[in-house]
Amino acid sequence: MIEKAVPVILGTDFWTDCDDAVAIRLLARMEKAGYVRLLGVGINACMEVSAPAVDAFLQNEGYDGIPLGIDIYATDFKGKPVLQYPLAALSGKHRQNRDCENAVKLYRKLLSRSNEKVDIIEIGFPQILSGLLCSVGDEYSELSGIELVKEKVGKLWIMAGKWDDLENGKEHNFENNQRSRTAGRIVCDLWPTPVTFLGWEVANKVITGGTLKKDDLLYSVLKSIGFENGRSSWDPLLVYTACIGDEEKAGFDTVSGKASLEEDTGINHFDIFEGGQHKFVVKKYGNSYYEDIINKIIE
Repeated sequence: MIEKAVPVILGTDFWTDCDDAVAIRLLARMEKAGYVRLLGVGINACMEVSAPAVDAFLQNEGYDGIPLGIDIYATDFKGKPVLQYPLAALSGKHRQNRDCENAVKLYRKLLSRSNEKVDIIEIGFPQILSGLLCSVGDEYSELSGIELVKEKVGKLWIMAGKWDDLENGKEHNFENNQRSRTAGRIVCDLWPTPVTFLGWEVANKVITGGTLKKDDLLYSVLKSIGFENGRSSWDPLLVYTACIGDEEKAGFDTVSGKASLEEDTGINHFDIFEGGQHKFVVKKYGNSYYEDIINKIIE
């Protein structure tokens, strides 16, 4: 039984892969089911039509006018994004990059105005999170970023890391470039609330989205980059776990301790100990268990 919808902020790169779109569809469906309430979206990778594409897809999922923030300087990530252009060309009024707030300022505003603890769900690069931690008092709150997060955030759920290799693991969201590596190190070192990581290894072979109808916009998004038969479920599986709000109920065991990241190399480590504020998830069931759950929600 759902007691109360948890307010959440979503961070997404919406960059070269389509699992961000699957995750947004899933989040919208979980909100309709009463699990969460989306306060705003931060876009943490930027090309010329990032905001219009995200806005168009959000509108398709029933989010009209949801607050959008963007890191307009985040233009240097690896990969050539292409899926944004068809979305940005859809009919309707879509916000441009210039219409969006600075993402760190948006997060500070949303957190300071909330009367409840807010969960942050991150499925992209971590520099908005690190920028929030390093922020200073402003017109929204006199608290520093770390103080504001400690007071207003319940938990951080983040798709990042490769936790089946605690000595030499590397994962895209953490190690893409110097920006993401530095930000990831700051988040691992300084984030003051509980953090749950879903690593690359968890969802790489969990393939979802292949059962969508061909007239579904989400199907078109997957097809635009060659995944009309389904895609690895890193982002949707993290969002599903965050919406459930309980790793075990979402189908996972957890390992507790403290995560760290090498800023120069992007290699992640994890010091395992009971009672640690950081956790990474480990699947309890076979891949089809998670595929069936996600496909049922997004269809």
